[in-house]
Amino acid sequence: MHRICHRQLHALFSETELAQRFSTVNALLTDEAVRNFVRWVRTKPNDFYERSRRSARKG
Repeated sequence: MHRICHRQLHALFSETELAQRFSTVNALLTDEAVRNFVRWVRTKPNDFYERSRRSARKG
């Protein structure tokens, strides 16, 4: 997985959420924040990197 995508997922979700609810790509794409991020990051060059911010949603 691309570094920026990996960091964004961990900024949005806890380890438990990732393991229990979002363990597949299809499951991740059910979340609106993930879909919005994917749409945004698709417009960036392959070597693009930006720091991820922790989501207020994360528990």
